Amino acid sequence: MRTLLRSLLLLCLPLSVAAQPMVATLAMDEAYPPYSHIEHEQPAGLYVQLLQRAAQGVPGWTLRLAPMPWGRALREAEQGAVDGVLPPYRGLGRDWIALYAGPLHREEVVLHCAGATGIGPTSHWPDDFSGLRIGTMRGYLLSQALSDAVEHKKLSKLEFRNGRDALAALAGGQIDCYANDRLSIEIAHQQALADPIWAKRVPVRLEPAYLLSSQLAYVGFSQQALNKRPELADFVRALDAQLVQLRTSGEMQRFVGLYKPR
Repeated sequence: MRTLLRSLLLLCLPLSVAAQPMVATLAMDEAYPPYSHIEHEQPAGLYVQLLQRAAQGVPGWTLRLAPMPWGRALREAEQGAVDGVLPPYRGLGRDWIALYAGPLHREEVVLHCAGATGIGPTSHWPDDFSGLRIGTMRGYLLSQALSDAVEHKKLSKLEFRNGRDALAALAGGQIDCYANDRLSIEIAHQQALADPIWAKRVPVRLEPAYLLSSQLAYVGFSQQALNKRPELADFVRALDAQLVQLRTSGEMQRFVGLYKPR
């Protein structure tokens, strides 16, 4: 009888192990509100909500989000220490990203400049920006146009840890323009103005922005991670299908609406 019970337990063991969901780990930018950031020590933001919602429809998998500085997130994803990264734009020289899920949202890359520059919505790129100092977030590849202008030394680029620091540099004259996603700049500005300390350090108002480009944000999965875990490709395909469903049903747009400034 004991032998029979032991045999039955051994037969059941592989089934129990197989029932455990696989885990997909994404490194995410910890300081990119309203898209991905930390709130009450937990991952938060529009892209976090979208991915968590989409992952609910992928059976057999659990999504784990690991917030960290953007530069580190890129390194860990490239090296395969995590499965993927949130939220890169597609292309822009990151050949180590083998598969994408999404897009999640179309971001507008704009430049808010100091009033003294005379730069505004009708300015001409890159001639009117020649010699200016452009602030960006550390590790961000915002657009090919900006990368080309920096490479050809038509303008200079200074990197900042977060949007609040960049806005303070804009107000203090360390940079002439701040380049980032339009919504991210607006949210960072609102949050800074609501803080008694930072309100004195950032511009009282933002000058009208120049639209540089629009970029689609994705979830990127590295070739290194796929080499280690070929089954990850199934997760990417299933996650992408769920994101398509959210987009076509209108649910994705409803999420976006929750994050627009009032």
